[in-house]
Amino acid sequence: MNAGFGAAIRNAFGTVSDMIKLRKAIRVSGAAVAAVAVAAAVTPATSLADPAGHQVTYTVSATGNLTGQVRYMNTDPPSRSAFDDNSSRYMNTVPATFSADQPLVYTTTLADPNQWAFVNASGGCHWPDCGSGSTPQLHCEIAVDGKVVVTQNATTGVTCSTRPW
Repeated sequence: MNAGFGAAIRNAFGTVSDMIKLRKAIRVSGAAVAAVAVAAAVTPATSLADPAGHQVTYTVSATGNLTGQVRYMNTDPPSRSAFDDNSSRYMNTVPATFSADQPLVYTTTLADPNQWAFVNASGGCHWPDCGSGSTPQLHCEIAVDGKVVVTQNATTGVTCSTRPW
């Protein structure tokens, strides 16, 4: 069979014109893929946790005079197992003297406060402050970005957390 001048030459893959169109489409889509790859490389990754973090404020107060300590989460652990392996790496423990109407306030930044915000305070009182069964109460609260999310009251020890431990 003789193809005349201007007739399309065809094989199993189509005409020469089809091959040219296919090459052009591959070049254009390759350029698009490259552009997407470059955009992905220069665009910062996002996650569910806020990379800038959230301001977490721990407030502990007492209704009377106590001496004890406060422990609070000051850094997000990478995982629960990392926290379990070495909790002191992520928590601050500070000695505390509690007085009525004088709250102790600690502030930190956590990327995921719903997972990690935690404060614990414990204290013992000394006579005569605890005479006649009047043990002062401890109060804790956690505020995230200015909004109080947890409060608790107890005697001798109190814990506020944004998740069950």
